[in-house]
Amino acid sequence: DAGVIVFATPMYWGYMTAQMKAAMDRMEAITQYFKGKIFVVLVTYRHHCESTVAFFRRICPYFGVDLHIITCRTMDEAEHDLPISCFPDKLEEARQLGAGIAR
Repeated sequence: DAGVIVFATPMYWGYMTAQMKAAMDRMEAITQYFKGKIFVVLVTYRHHCESTVAFFRRICPYFGVDLHIITCRTMDEAEHDLPISCFPDKLEEARQLGAGIAR
């Protein structure tokens, strides 16, 4: 019955986690319930996020959902991992998306 479904995953080895992929695979049996829902996808990554973003963009038209994706590279140019708190612009983007959806 939820109007909004939020997916969040870090990226390892260039793709979403195995747990997220398994959840998505299992959800294929219930896609008829997603029409008109809002999907929010939050992805953190080191080097690239195109494969996971492309996955959601590819499947969501078949579900009939309103898709929103926020990505954040959590590694600096010197290849140091950074906590999400180092990205206030991305946190604000997520906050604004949530506030907009809540209206």
